Amino acid sequence: MSTDGTSQPPASPGSSASPREAYQRVKRAPELPAPEAVKMRMAPIAAIGTLLWAVALVLTQIFREELADAGREWWAACALTGVVIGILGTAGMALADRKHFSGAKRNRN
Repeated sequence: MSTDGTSQPPASPGSSASPREAYQRVKRAPELPAPEAVKMRMAPIAAIGTLLWAVALVLTQIFREELADAGREWWAACALTGVVIGILGTAGMALADRKHFSGAKRNRN
């Protein structure tokens, strides 16, 4: 809190006095060009996530008794759901990658 009782910091000599003036100053600034999109395959990332869910599913089966005693038997269902959704996501990403990268090769030639 500043000395005058407001929560705003005191204005420095080079700063604008109001948010409206700051907005107008930024609005007048030239726009920067948008960076190019990074081209990377997404299917391997989805596959790694699916693999991690599969490891979690195996671990829940190994420690089934301990999880049941702690009231966390639902963890196995959660891991199974992660595997199923991960398989669907990996398939979807593989299709999207194929479409994206085959279109990029056609556009270059």
